[in-house]
Amino acid sequence: MPVMRRAALALAFLCSSAARADAAFPTGMSVLLPRELPQRILVGTTFGLVLSEDRGATFRYVCEPYITGTGVTVLVYQVAANGDVLAAHQTALSRTSDQGCTWTRASGIPSDQLVLDAFFDPSNAASVTAIAWPPPAGASLFASADGGRTFGTTLLTSGTPPVRADERLLSVEIAASAPVVYVTTLALPGASSPGGAALLRSGDRGATWSRFDLAVAPNVQVKIAQVDPVDANTVYLLVSTASADEIHVSHDGGATVVPLFVPVPSAFLGGFVATSDGHLYAGTSGGDFYVRTTGATEFTRLKGPHMRCLGERDGRIYACGDSTVDPYDVATSDDQGKSFQKLLSFTEILGPATCPAVQSACAADFAQLQRALAAVPVGSCSCGDPSGDAVAVLILLAAALRRRRRAPARDRR
Repeated sequence: MPVMRRAALALAFLCSSAARADAAFPTGMSVLLPRELPQRILVGTTFGLVLSEDRGATFRYVCEPYITGTGVTVLVYQVAANGDVLAAHQTALSRTSDQGCTWTRASGIPSDQLVLDAFFDPSNAASVTAIAWPPPAGASLFASADGGRTFGTTLLTSGTPPVRADERLLSVEIAASAPVVYVTTLALPGASSPGGAALLRSGDRGATWSRFDLAVAPNVQVKIAQVDPVDANTVYLLVSTASADEIHVSHDGGATVVPLFVPVPSAFLGGFVATSDGHLYAGTSGGDFYVRTTGATEFTRLKGPHMRCLGERDGRIYACGDSTVDPYDVATSDDQGKSFQKLLSFTEILGPATCPAVQSACAADFAQLQRALAAVPVGSCSCGDPSGDAVAVLILLAAALRRRRRAPARDRR
């Protein structure tokens, strides 16, 4: 959900002043669909990683404290084509290659830095890039050649061209069709800087970079929504103000960026996907679903889930809804968004993953999760807009869950 993602980014800014896939759209929830494992579905949530190994017939989960080993929040999950998963969680980057049973922390990123984002190379699961922020200012883009186990090479650093000293790196994505890497930056306005944003592009996996300053107002955030799965020179950007989101696009590797899609009425986007056959999908937290089919020039507006995440694999759309107003937490569509069918309600999660370590570490969390979910009303229809009160309840619930679960123990491994 955009609100959740903005909260995570605000927390990151707060930390930096005191001391943010597969189309992995930058929201608080994500659906992860590894290309080489069609039976596997993963959902990154605010309480952990939910997993299915049987195409969605059953789901279990790995609780967030077990993933991080501390009381911090996972900012983003990423999955490789082979099913390996990365979790960026502020203090570190953790990975699993056994369906969440064991998690190991990456080495090579300084321990005092905030890990904000990471991305697997779609064509090479051994290649990973990660963004980390040092406490005072700036940011670096680190590279790994062993699937995120260790990071050695620094591809970008604030203060070294093409990144200005007053800039933070915000998002990174690697193209599936060519060795092209994109990064977005943000400079907050201050006494010595007007602020602004830029798109950086490398055509040689980060050895050299081109910089394109973006014509956006100060304090506007620009993140990568997706690199086109077929054309590495086409990149879709999520442009966020305090009141709404838009999608902009470049078809020439960043040299020219133009608006592509603006929700009507203005709204926050919960997901955007460009498919390999040319379809474009977007959904808002207000329950509008937009489709632009191959060859069309305009988006068609439909009713859909109150979007919190969006993904696509083999023509099937996967979407996270808002169970206070939708009759599900995850749904699918096989008709390009004309209708959605329930895949999962979080109340149906069977329990922690079956490996003994997760069963033991997450038993208490699962009991609390069940009680919390039982207290949240489930919507009876997918029509109408959510009230501000419902959204506020979800945010308060997530915050309360984190406070209750993390207070007794700071490290469970």
